[in-house]
Amino acid sequence: MKEREIGQSLIEVGLFLPVFVILLAGLVEVSQLVVSQNRVTNAARVGARFGANGGEDIGMVKVALNSITQTLGHDESQWDIWTIRAVVNRQGTGYDEWTFTHVYGISNTKRFSEVDELQVKADVLTELQSGGTSATAGIELVAAYMMYDVDSILGLDALPLVAGINSVQELSVMRVIGFTNEVTDGCSAFPIAVNTLIKSVNPPGSPTDPFPDKKDFGNGNPLPLPEYQDFPLHKPGVPMINAKEGTLYLIKNGFGSGNFGWLRWNQGRPDDANTLRDSLTYPGNSKDYSEVNGGQGVNCPICPASGRTNGYVNVNDETDTNMSVNDVVAANTGNVNSKGVRDALSAPMTGLITTGNLIRIIIWDEAYQQGNSGAYRIEGFAIFRLHGYNLSGNPSWILGEFIRMDYSCGQ
Repeated sequence: MKEREIGQSLIEVGLFLPVFVILLAGLVEVSQLVVSQNRVTNAARVGARFGANGGEDIGMVKVALNSITQTLGHDESQWDIWTIRAVVNRQGTGYDEWTFTHVYGISNTKRFSEVDELQVKADVLTELQSGGTSATAGIELVAAYMMYDVDSILGLDALPLVAGINSVQELSVMRVIGFTNEVTDGCSAFPIAVNTLIKSVNPPGSPTDPFPDKKDFGNGNPLPLPEYQDFPLHKPGVPMINAKEGTLYLIKNGFGSGNFGWLRWNQGRPDDANTLRDSLTYPGNSKDYSEVNGGQGVNCPICPASGRTNGYVNVNDETDTNMSVNDVVAANTGNVNSKGVRDALSAPMTGLITTGNLIRIIIWDEAYQQGNSGAYRIEGFAIFRLHGYNLSGNPSWILGEFIRMDYSCGQ
């Protein structure tokens, strides 16, 4: 190759190389922004869901940041996080209640000065109103609004003309999952009674009540199996009376102190796995008072414990079908390790564990007799989320996360 051609090639490379490097760096910059946006979107969604399920503001921040621990930093100079709690008015056009709280960060993100609370209010309504204002009217909501400054590879965030280009933001809105039974109507519940004296699970390897090893989970548990570090709000050794949201309990089956028992809503129903399966299947059947033997679906507001109904009947008063504090509920002590029960707990798309549904369970303080005649006295109610089980162990157990006490049932 002639020297003139070599020189020309070098000039061409010299001219093109900087452009190529800039294009490559720009592609990496854009890719980093897209990935960071996706992670912030997920963090906002996780935080909002935790709040909608009963979590406090600080818990929303913790679970959100824990969801991106391995991918984004937690430096408060790069974050600004707000929580929103509100109740939409009956017209679906505004709010009866609204709180907008800055809970994390030092007001230092590039777009912090652009935050307009009135615009955020409008954005929340817009997101909710996709189904029309009638679907939005009167609902209670929790939302997470997050900003995060991504470290720029090209240093663009230092240029005045493009300040804020590397700042991503996300708004995630969740309807509050609640229970609206009136006290006079009694409570619905799922067929689990937990003793008031239970204490929260200890770390793996502890000499007493350790978090179970993966091999200890029974057949049918959904994958991936939960791990101790998945519960950042948990504290070991906490009695039920002092429980906070996120406290985890490994509860063993039995009539003794600190145990749990399976339930059947009236003594006329069979003491077996089929009865338990039906009552565990979401949304439950504790208030189903249609006749089951006649097959006519006739509602019977006073149903004697004769097997005519699935619904709750007080062991001590067969005319009492309003489940509330101080009532007595029958135990289910039959062999419950069946595929039907496991499916009710963990079937894909429908199981209580796989869906993450919150459930109301019974807190008991006194147990009567055992076996087919066993029963529990209702001391209160609590909202739990289930995470695992072993139905074949000796004793069998369930792994449940405490969300909150429920005082809508006459406590």
